[in-house]
Amino acid sequence: MNLFDIVPSNYFSLFGGKNRYIYAESLLILFDLLQNDEALINKNDFLKALKDKESKNLEKFDFIDEDLEDNPDDTEILVATPSGKASFIIRRLEETGWINIAMDPDTFEETVVLPAYSILFLRAIHDVISDEEAPYLSLVHSTYSELKLEDEEPDELLYATLLRSYENTKKLKVELITLVHSIRIFQNKLGKVFQTNDVLHDYFDVYKTKISDRYYHPLKTFDSVAKFKRPIIRILEKWLTDKDVREKMIMQAAVLSHVENKNKIEQDIIEKINYISDTYENLGGLISSIDKENSSYTKSSTNKILYLNNNDRSIKGYLENIFKLYVKATNNPRNLGTILSQMQNSIYFYEQGYIDSDSVTLPILRKFKYDSTPLEVVDFDAASEFVMDNFLRETNNIYTDERIYGFMQKAFGSSDTLEIKDIPLIDYDAFICLILATVMKDDENCFYTIENIDDTKIRNHNFIVPNLIFHKKEEN
Repeated sequence: MNLFDIVPSNYFSLFGGKNRYIYAESLLILFDLLQNDEALINKNDFLKALKDKESKNLEKFDFIDEDLEDNPDDTEILVATPSGKASFIIRRLEETGWINIAMDPDTFEETVVLPAYSILFLRAIHDVISDEEAPYLSLVHSTYSELKLEDEEPDELLYATLLRSYENTKKLKVELITLVHSIRIFQNKLGKVFQTNDVLHDYFDVYKTKISDRYYHPLKTFDSVAKFKRPIIRILEKWLTDKDVREKMIMQAAVLSHVENKNKIEQDIIEKINYISDTYENLGGLISSIDKENSSYTKSSTNKILYLNNNDRSIKGYLENIFKLYVKATNNPRNLGTILSQMQNSIYFYEQGYIDSDSVTLPILRKFKYDSTPLEVVDFDAASEFVMDNFLRETNNIYTDERIYGFMQKAFGSSDTLEIKDIPLIDYDAFICLILATVMKDDENCFYTIENIDDTKIRNHNFIVPNLIFHKKEEN
């Protein structure tokens, strides 16, 4: 079935004009009312909410992109007021199929009724907007906790627990795949960033906060797949071999699903148990891929900072700058032609000749240097990649684990606590060591933990750094 066999053909037309931001905000207001209301939404309440919460946006509402041909002559005057604009928005939502307006036959009040697909789309829009503030869902630990509780004291929720574990496992797999893609997006963006501050901002203010600390760190600590995988599989294998447990689940599933064929129900239960077990068995490869992507992005960010701060002023350094500007220009094709023209105009070719001992005696013999096979034109993209790869190979082994831990041991001295302002960032090399020291906090050989005091930034020598405190781990 096609999408537009379900939703109207003009369903998404609201997001194609100048007023798309206002319509999107209006739909979010509608979703808030839907969540707070007990049942149906009164049209007047929706109208009032639009006027109260969208008052500033209603002033910017532009009718140039709107179809007003079907309106009466006085409608344009009406819609010029905030109430008229809010009414017009509700009418457009109804025309495009986002809502229906129904009238109560007893009270003659108009109510807003939403099709099922509109509620799904509204929830999706709300989830996208609020994704950055959403808390981490401990899917692995919650799956283990529910299975363990039900295994110790089986009750009438045995099958329901299996269903929740099955859905959580599917959701976990999607979350892990999303994490891989999120890291790769930052990795890909790194090649289009050409300022050191932009690299630092993307890593510390965006990636570390929204990806690493929020998803990757829990995955490696309290919600670790490696920690809970075996207990989860052990409980499911026990349920699979225990005839009494299987019979309980079959009876509960028959009541919930209204299916009388017990063999079909049992087969479905076995498939769900096997899916959960097989998924946890095979998640190791996906976790390894996430570790690899995270490590690759961290190292690439460090090397990019070193590269961007390379102050080589030799011919090689100038060529690197030319290639870097060229790569940057490829992201904006409009500027590429201008840059190439300027490069061509700045290059001059001269006819070159030479004299020798035969040139000053008679008879004069003219000698010519015949053209040979011309050199191949170097592909600028390949040259840029070559320069970058060569630079990364030269710096790849500079900052080893021993060097980072040695730097931190020296900074700690005899103290067990170290404030970031007390770390001697006397040069750029020390700053890179500090960056890698914060990244390596989850390493199993790391001898310290990091406490984030607040979101403020402090100055340490010539560098702006987050307000952190390092604590030595207690020796076992």
